[in-house]
Amino acid sequence: MKRWLLLYCFVGMFHYLNGQIWRSSALLSRNAIFIPDSISHSSQAIARFVQQKYSTKEDQLQVLYTWVINNIRYESDSSYYFNWSVDADAKIAATLRRRSGVCENFAALFADLANRIGVPAFVVHGYAEGGGRSNNVAHSWCAVQLGNDWHLCDPTWDAVSPKDIRYFFMDAREFISTHIPFDPIWQLLEKPVDYNYGESNSRTMFNYKDSIKTFLASDSLQQFIAIERRMQKLKGKSNLLKTWRSYNRMNITIIGQEENMNLYNTAVENYNEAIKLFNTFISYRNNNFFPEKSDAEIVKMLTPISSLLNAAQKNLNEIGRIAENFQYDTVELNQKIRNLARRQEEQMTFLKRYFNSRINNSTAGNEPDR
Repeated sequence: MKRWLLLYCFVGMFHYLNGQIWRSSALLSRNAIFIPDSISHSSQAIARFVQQKYSTKEDQLQVLYTWVINNIRYESDSSYYFNWSVDADAKIAATLRRRSGVCENFAALFADLANRIGVPAFVVHGYAEGGGRSNNVAHSWCAVQLGNDWHLCDPTWDAVSPKDIRYFFMDAREFISTHIPFDPIWQLLEKPVDYNYGESNSRTMFNYKDSIKTFLASDSLQQFIAIERRMQKLKGKSNLLKTWRSYNRMNITIIGQEENMNLYNTAVENYNEAIKLFNTFISYRNNNFFPEKSDAEIVKMLTPISSLLNAAQKNLNEIGRIAENFQYDTVELNQKIRNLARRQEEQMTFLKRYFNSRINNSTAGNEPDR
């Protein structure tokens, strides 16, 4: 199920700190941003072109960053168009076609380009704080991994003054003064700061590199649950935080409802397969066990039913684990499962008697005359 949050990124002021500036300014004098227009509508083509021109991942990443901030313009009137795109690929394609977007589009495009050259990148959502200390301005930026280290960058803010790049690989302790991620893992700090306060939370410590590795390897549900758990540990009461937590919980609920649906449907499939096998056996019995089968083959007609019913029961027991079940009638299906299990047991008992009677009759027929 597709899910988007319509995050508005109307950043009114771009307040710059004296952070770490461009790490290899020589690239600016080597036509680093001149990518042929004929390939500039495809992120894959752009990434391939840069890989052919520059040998190191760091140089490639800097060239791509420079190209994005010089060729994409910030336009808040594009927010509806972009954020309601069908999917991430369509959003990135539209960004390249229109050459404009909001912060989410800058971040999505740069992260996509970075990933295409083999540099892990992640779009970080949070809020921006400028000179007015406003914490009600939603914002998006990027975290990228070079080697074993993660770094932060903001192509949107650097696009305002692309010849004075300041937010590329800025030190995390400086970056946090203007960029507060909703998920504290993306502060890239061993001691994350509280929301709104800018003070270190001594109660909360984690190895963010290991945490990020685990996070990115998790499925969507586990990621949303981890975000919820981490957000609960930090102080903060802004409306944006409440909105994001509601959004995060909504995703947990949506996935939970999807899981309920899948569990119920699988349980029904298991039950239907079991009842099909049972009815096949009953038809065979009603036909006086013809055509003839061995005892083992006859028993085998019934034995798979138990595992199918157990699987169905297990699936039903899992429903509601994440999101409360309001939609599926598990009581009725549970009753059907119990009834079929009882009927299967009755038939297995019958088969034992039937097999024994055949053995006894055969033995009696072989006794010598007296």
